[in-house]
Amino acid sequence: MPRRASKKVAGELPSSNPREGTAVHAKGTERVGHILDAAMDVLVQDGYAGLSLRGVAQRAGVSLGNLQYYFPTKQDVVRALLARYLEQALQRVHARVEGGGGEPAQRLRHAVDAVLEDQDSPQACQFFAELWALAARDAMVADALAVFYAGYRAGVVELLRQLCPDLTPARRERRAALLVAFFEGLSLFRGGGNLRAASVPGLEQELRVLLEQVLLPQPAL
Repeated sequence: MPRRASKKVAGELPSSNPREGTAVHAKGTERVGHILDAAMDVLVQDGYAGLSLRGVAQRAGVSLGNLQYYFPTKQDVVRALLARYLEQALQRVHARVEGGGGEPAQRLRHAVDAVLEDQDSPQACQFFAELWALAARDAMVADALAVFYAGYRAGVVELLRQLCPDLTPARRERRAALLVAFFEGLSLFRGGGNLRAASVPGLEQELRVLLEQVLLPQPAL
C-alpha cells in the first residue's frame, strides 16, 4: 500500500507539542515530559512493535485516559518523541560548534566530538535504528529524518565553505553528503552501535587524522 503523502511544510521539523490546547501550564508540560521519557524507554527496550499506549502510561505512572488527553494515538506519541529528540540533538551539536570559537578547524573538531559522544549512547543508537526502520512505512518519520539530515548536511557544508574555500558549491554539497553518510555508518560500529562487536580499535583517532588530511589545508612541502 503506498504511503500517504505528508502534509508537513518542507524544511519544518515536526512539533514535539502534545494535542493543541493541552499542557498549557507547567504541571502539564512536566507530565508530557514524563510521558515522552517513558515512551523513549519502551521504544528502545521493546521496539516499535512493543510500544503501546497502555504500556507507556504504566511506565509514566499516569492513567491511559490521561495519556490520551495529551496524545490520542500511539503515532502521536512517537511523532512527539521523534521531534523532541531531533530538536535536542540539533541543539547539542550547535552548542558544541558555537563553543569552538571562530577557527573553522576547531569548530569542526568540536562538531566531530559532539557526534561521537552521541554515538556512545546505546539508547541513542537504538533509537535511531528504530527510526530508520519506521521511516520505511511512516511518511512523517521519513520527512522528519529528511529534514534532520538536511540540516546536518547544511552545517557540514558551511564548515567546508570555511575550511575549503576553493571547492565549488556542488563539490561542497557532495562532500558534506558523504561525510554525513560516513558518520551515520560509523555509528553502527562504535559506541552503542549494533555492530560494535565487528569494530576495530582506534577508530576515533584514525577518524580525526583522516578528516584533517581530507578537509584541512595541508602545509606546502
